[in-house]
Amino acid sequence: MILDEIVKKKRISVTKAKEKLSMDVIKKEALKIVNEENKGIYKNTFLQALKKDKLSIIGEFKKASPSKGIIVQDFDIMKILEYYEYMGIDAFSILTEEDYFKGKDEYIKSIASKSSLPILRKDFIIDFYQIYEAKVLGASGILLIASVLKEELGKFYDEAKKFNLEPLVEVHNKEELNIALKFDCNIIGVNNRDLKTFKVSLETGKELTKLIPKEKIKVFESGIMDFESLNKAREYGADAALIGEFFMRNIDNENFKDEYRSSFNV
Repeated sequence: MILDEIVKKKRISVTKAKEKLSMDVIKKEALKIVNEENKGIYKNTFLQALKKDKLSIIGEFKKASPSKGIIVQDFDIMKILEYYEYMGIDAFSILTEEDYFKGKDEYIKSIASKSSLPILRKDFIIDFYQIYEAKVLGASGILLIASVLKEELGKFYDEAKKFNLEPLVEVHNKEELNIALKFDCNIIGVNNRDLKTFKVSLETGKELTKLIPKEKIKVFESGIMDFESLNKAREYGADAALIGEFFMRNIDNENFKDEYRSSFNV
């Protein structure tokens, strides 16, 4: 299965990263940042960006995916940043998985140096090392996938929180949702795409959202490919939507930008 292949390759890449910069060193770097943040009253910006009366939008920097291949040939992250700023996006999701999504760690550094909007590091997190990396890179949120971490999710959730990183915990079915709820996660992302089959259905979000307590922030992931599905996400109870391909395929579409701004009163 593709998910197993991705995780296998991720273990190899993390091992190589540790050879270049040890766990101890990167953890110390991350702690320095956290200690500076904690001198004041720290509020996680990613969490705050999703606590709005309206549907919050997380715009993704997405060059490719395993199911669609290359989505954006000319992947200019500064052009994408301008595009998202024009549309009034609330937060960013930046992919750092290299083999299947063509992401890079450097994308977070570059965007964080140019924008104050919060950044979610979107990757397949399987080692604490990646949590410390996310902090050093400039992220304020991190993706934790229940189907990958299973019962270890709680340990990763707690470690991320220690480093002022707000986890978006991704689930796809009731079993995974129960794990997320057991660890009292603040933000629950419902992935409408089955990571094993890559089949997409908004009905997944519709049904699982009913089971999530009202005080939790519910994020719809995948399956939003037009304004109709975006409105359905709102109708089904989503507090936020994470959108990649739909936005990426309309970067140069001026009519789309204006329609989006009009629809969301930007």
